Amino acid sequence: GVCHRMAPPKDKATKAGADKPAKGGAEKAGKEGSKKTSKYEKAAAEAARKAERDRMLYASDNDDLDGSDEEGTSLEPPAQGGDGRARSPPRTDKFGNTLSKADAAKTAKEAEIERMRAEARARREAKATAAAVSTGAESELDPAESRKQMEAELEQLRTKAAAGGKLSGKEKKQLKQLEARAALAEGASAEVEVDPGLSAFSLSVRGAKANDGEVADGDAVSATDVIVPCFSIAAPARPLFTDAALRLASGRRYGLLGPNGHGKSTLLRFLAARRLPVPTGVDVLLVEQEVKASPMAVYEQVLAADTKRADLMAEEKKLTAAMDGAEAAEVCVADGREPTAKAWTDAEWAAAVTRLGEVVDALDACGADAAEPRARRILSGLGFSRDMAEAGSEGLSGGWRMRVSLARALFLQPRLLLLDEPTNHLDLDAVLWLEDHLAKRWKGTILSVSHDIDFLSEVCTDLLNVDAGAITHFGGSIHKYGDMRRQLEAKKAKDYEKQQKLLRELKKGGLPSDKATKEMLKKLDMPLVLDRPREYTVRFAFRAAEDQDGAISLMDVAFAYAADGLSGGKPRELFRDLSFKIDGTSRVALAGPNGSGKTTLARLIAGDLEPTAGEVARSRRLRLGHYHQHFEELLPMGKSPVAYLREAFSIEEQEARKYLGMFGLDGARHLIKMGELSGGQKARVVFANLALQQPHVLLLDEPTNHLDIESVEALVDGLKEFQGGVLLISHDARLISALECELWVCGEGASGLRVEHRGFDRYRSDILQLVEKRAQEAAAEAEERAARQKAARQERLKHRRAGRHGRDGGSR
Repeated sequence: GVCHRMAPPKDKATKAGADKPAKGGAEKAGKEGSKKTSKYEKAAAEAARKAERDRMLYASDNDDLDGSDEEGTSLEPPAQGGDGRARSPPRTDKFGNTLSKADAAKTAKEAEIERMRAEARARREAKATAAAVSTGAESELDPAESRKQMEAELEQLRTKAAAGGKLSGKEKKQLKQLEARAALAEGASAEVEVDPGLSAFSLSVRGAKANDGEVADGDAVSATDVIVPCFSIAAPARPLFTDAALRLASGRRYGLLGPNGHGKSTLLRFLAARRLPVPTGVDVLLVEQEVKASPMAVYEQVLAADTKRADLMAEEKKLTAAMDGAEAAEVCVADGREPTAKAWTDAEWAAAVTRLGEVVDALDACGADAAEPRARRILSGLGFSRDMAEAGSEGLSGGWRMRVSLARALFLQPRLLLLDEPTNHLDLDAVLWLEDHLAKRWKGTILSVSHDIDFLSEVCTDLLNVDAGAITHFGGSIHKYGDMRRQLEAKKAKDYEKQQKLLRELKKGGLPSDKATKEMLKKLDMPLVLDRPREYTVRFAFRAAEDQDGAISLMDVAFAYAADGLSGGKPRELFRDLSFKIDGTSRVALAGPNGSGKTTLARLIAGDLEPTAGEVARSRRLRLGHYHQHFEELLPMGKSPVAYLREAFSIEEQEARKYLGMFGLDGARHLIKMGELSGGQKARVVFANLALQQPHVLLLDEPTNHLDIESVEALVDGLKEFQGGVLLISHDARLISALECELWVCGEGASGLRVEHRGFDRYRSDILQLVEKRAQEAAAEAEERAARQKAARQERLKHRRAGRHGRDGGSR
């Protein structure tokens, strides 16, 4: 639930010893309204908040949490002991058992969190009830029935208007209200898709202008900076953010960095659900889930994201059909036949023509004819061919449907775009286009979680580092991020030592632990007690085989997939007459768009596929370490990482733990079942397995997808030190460049494989030019169609305005 700190009631301020200031503030408020809060009232509120914090510190599980009066009056302070120190009463659970201080504090905290969640639920229910009453919702109907009734009324009014019926002033007002309610209901439905998982988290926001992410009345809609002065988010087991501050300046592009599991993706979801304050003039879109499989053409799914345009296009089609029906009815009557539709009066016809003109003008105003060229350009940039863009998405993989979601977001151009690892489902060509598009064409604000250093370098103007529950702004280059992080770690270690030193001095002076902690935080002006710094170190160390007998040779190899619907009933040939050798000295990166055969070639080398012609020869002693995108399917989900490695390599538990820790899997997860690990944690188990194999050659297919920046850096260092061969498929340009790989481009050349001798930078430049050329061609074709459609629309409107069958001097 969302927990906002509420201002204390006046009688509570009075009990805190602020009767006179509170009274003076009330008189001033009576004269000047409630524009400002006097300094006396602020002091009283602060005193009340301190009293409330003291009350919570000494609260027991039952009596103290529920013992305050209805208006929040603080309880009596704890009794004084003989030595003058505060003595809290014995803490007990509901069965009368005495609790330790740690257990009591934990129980009180859990109860307080549950209380705040209950209050938040009550506030949301009250708000929903008030909204239902204000919009005229029937109290006896459940939400589903109420929405059905609203949609039926809206459809009835729209049909009447489309048919040329004259709406009364009351009906026009009702139509506007129903359209507004329908838009709100649609927005609420969209929010539910992002929001369900957030119910497990607790949220507290202080210093915000209004609840639930809304800007207070009177604030300018043009204020598009996102400012959250102080917020806290806690997961069920631990806090993620504590009194953190977030500011996103309009038009800036932010990279959100930090180790895995520190709440980066959770922050995006809270912003997308508007649970954190976002100005009402800022539309927010999070690219998180793939689109649902649909027979609708992919480019139409992108266009449908603009609901305003889609509604206008649908209304134009409906009006045109209704007018055609009315004309056909007149012809039937004139010929003495039974009409299939009702003939219109002159007034009805005039009203329909007027509305059609309004719709056409609205379509022109919103740039409806420029929409398809823009959508086609985006889809082409993301790797969609013309055939793919005009086909449905039901035949697409999850990765391609994620691209459709990304295309819809880029097409809508929200003021705040939230991206969570946007490059994970893209090939290198699409990543290069996306970097260029966001860096040169994007006008709104971006907040992106990414481990791709090249993407962050090309796109982001600012960096935000998440660590220890706080968000630190960094305006420098991503290439200096490591230096910044080391400085932050050093400062955190220094602050920790300061806290511990002062705590020891205060306790030595006779203060009990809780009072010493509060006094220490006050003197050092720090919000919370820091945990002991734990250096986040990851080391990817791969040991190669001692012998040099491992090699793979391809001799006159060809491969083709069997005929299917996608290949037009013909076999789809990818490679022919391939001959090359991979051994312990090879450093090769496979490039090319998705579908060009990169993964297929890797599987041929690994022995997972057999060639349709030629031979793949492998050394008898070859050990090939293969990391691929579907590694999870090969892990035994019912075993722990330690048990899996011990069984696979006949090693002791300590040795298995050493390798798991070296690749960044913390000790708490060494003995739990792998089915309970995240994708990133499972990836680290696979890397540990590869290291223990001591392979001659490492075959890595998108190895960075589940890693944070620190781990990607460690992977780069580990592969540079590896003495064996490397065959790499990756969208990460920095990884390819750092390893100084020879670039093999799939899908080009007579054999289906071309060696790029000019280097990666030249390949990158060529790809950007090629992708941009394809995008321009796709947009140009769509522009021609759009121009024809616009001309036809204007011509239809011209004839409609001229009259029916030559009436009023016009002809149909």
